[in-house]
Amino acid sequence: MGQKPGDLYLGHLLDESTSEPTDERLHLPSHRLTTHGVIVGMTGSGKTGLGVVLLEEILSAGIPALILDPKGDMGNLLLNFPSFDPREFEPWVDEGEARRKGVTPADLAEKTAGLWKNGLAGSGIEPSRMEALKEKVDFQILTPGSTAGIPLNIIGDLSS
Repeated sequence: MGQKPGDLYLGHLLDESTSEPTDERLHLPSHRLTTHGVIVGMTGSGKTGLGVVLLEEILSAGIPALILDPKGDMGNLLLNFPSFDPREFEPWVDEGEARRKGVTPADLAEKTAGLWKNGLAGSGIEPSRMEALKEKVDFQILTPGSTAGIPLNIIGDLSS
């Protein structure tokens, strides 16, 4: 089954007996979406991953989105490196993780870039699709009480 215009690609269906991905792609027609969405599940069940994938698809389809993210995970939408250049990954590598694995941050960035490249290719996501999303969407992160993104102050200065 090919992807139709307006379909959102969510991944591959799993084989019921082995839980391994099949060749059958899972699409959600965008007209099925209303004005709000909620993803619920247990810790570690893949809510964040599904959220990022769904939002990337929504944004790629040109559907506007205001994403409210109290936990801060959706900033991952900005981690879009179509060239898979390890130097782009390196600022986001956990130096402590690299140290625990006995490698340099540059080595861990290279390994991470390779994992991402292979994982996305395995899902049929081409670098050109990632580049199109990067060029099409103006990502802005508003950060109340922080300068990590665009500072947002909705209640004024309470210091006086």
